[in-house]
Amino acid sequence: MGRTVGGLPESPDLFYLRKLNPIESGCCKPPTSCGYVYMNETFWSPGGGLVGSDPDCARWNNDQEQLCYSCNSCKAGVLASLKKSWRKVSVINIVILILLVILYVIACAAFRHNKRMDNDEDFGETRMEKAQPSRIHF
Repeated sequence: MGRTVGGLPESPDLFYLRKLNPIESGCCKPPTSCGYVYMNETFWSPGGGLVGSDPDCARWNNDQEQLCYSCNSCKAGVLASLKKSWRKVSVINIVILILLVILYVIACAAFRHNKRMDNDEDFGETRMEKAQPSRIHF
């Protein structure tokens, strides 16, 4: 997440303008309602104590191995990311299903056409032997 501008760390204004993905926003920075002050991308100082009543405020830690990985906002970010990727997979599955149905219909038509050719039947010839067939078949 860390960026430098001209060899210097990114300013708070530029950081807030960045579009973070849900995982970066939920796991790598404290919730906005907590009132933490931006120092750099992964180090935030508590500005005048915890303001928010969100339990995630107490879970935030500047340790790079911990950050806010146990926060509810991090869990929600991971869920949003999974939801987006599964939506893409479902669209791909629907397209493949439609293609398979089309191929199946073409294969059935080819099989029936091939069967007619093997029996030397003309196209459209009726197969009925009686003018009025009975409804009882033995």
